[in-house]
Amino acid sequence: MKNLFAILIISAFIWSCSSGLGKTANESKPQISSHKKADSADEWEVTVFDAEYENFVATRAQPKSMFTESSLKSRNQILVTEWNNRFYSNINPNFYEVAIDYDQKENYGFDFEYRLYQFFAYCNWKYGIQFNGLRGVDKTK
Repeated sequence: MKNLFAILIISAFIWSCSSGLGKTANESKPQISSHKKADSADEWEVTVFDAEYENFVATRAQPKSMFTESSLKSRNQILVTEWNNRFYSNINPNFYEVAIDYDQKENYGFDFEYRLYQFFAYCNWKYGIQFNGLRGVDKTK
C-alpha cells in the first residue's frame, strides 16, 4: 500500500508540474519522488527535483517552526481535495493531469507534510495557481 502510494504521488507531481505550461526549452521540468526515510520505517520523505523549488523553500517558504504537523495535515487534506476536484472537473487538464492519492489516516511525518504543503505553495508562486487551502501568507497576489 505504501509503495503504491509512493508511485502514485510521484506520478501525480511529475505529471502535474512538468506539463507544458508555456515553458521555454531552457527550463527544467520539475520531478518529485517520495519514499520512506532510511532511518525510519514510518516516516516518508518528499523530494522535488527542481532547483527553483529548493530555492523557493530556502528563501520564500515560511520556516518549519511556523507549522505543526496537525495543521499541515489538515491543510494538505484540503489542498489535495481541491487538486483532485480540479482534476476530476477537467479544469486545466494540461496542469492537473493526475489525481493525488493522499490517505488522511496515514502518518507520513512532519517533513513529508511540510514539503507537500510547500509544493502547493510553490505551484502558486511559480504558476500562479490559486489554492484556497493555502494560508494567506503563502499566497502570491
